[in-house]
Amino acid sequence: MKKQKNYSFLIFITLVLSAATVYFLQKNKIILPKLINNHFNDLVALPIVLSICLWSIRKIHNNPKFQLSFLQCLMMVLFYIVFFEVYLPKVNTRYTADAIDGGLYLIGGLLFYWWQRRTY
Repeated sequence: MKKQKNYSFLIFITLVLSAATVYFLQKNKIILPKLINNHFNDLVALPIVLSICLWSIRKIHNNPKFQLSFLQCLMMVLFYIVFFEVYLPKVNTRYTADAIDGGLYLIGGLLFYWWQRRTY
């Protein structure tokens, strides 16, 4: 079981560092391939956020085997789609509504759900 935890932590750190690198490059006006520039962080957002949620709940409840349910993961996906793809584009010009991003949130949520189930 120790190997699985280290493997999960390694995946988490890789996702966080990759997302941070893309963000840093974008802020410094470095040209990235369109696929990475426009969609990578949307794909990894929910696995990162749900991992933090899962870790927090496990610590609060002192239950290292706790897992988020499919419904909990799906609700977070729906929250992200509504908030970032429906609400924010209406109130802030920095955000744009994009159905592809919504699909990437769904894929990221499903990948996280599969990943956590595989871990334990």
